[in-house]
Amino acid sequence: MATVSETYSVKMVTRLNYGLVNGKEVIKNKTYNDISPDATIAAMHTVATAITGLQAPAMEEMFRIQQDAIFDDGL
Repeated sequence: MATVSETYSVKMVTRLNYGLVNGKEVIKNKTYNDISPDATIAAMHTVATAITGLQAPAMEEMFRIQQDAIFDDGL
């Protein structure tokens, strides 16, 4: 039997640095759901950079989170 996978969801997470607040560094994550599984990493980075460019906090990192089901194909 062959093992196959099926993509159920893709999310994009941006990590934003709000700087120092009351002497502590404030970092928050923003999650964007329902990303197309066909979206390339370059396209996702371009979109994340464009979105965070409109916001006050600076983007530190961007993550792509993909959830797959892995199963035997039954053959």
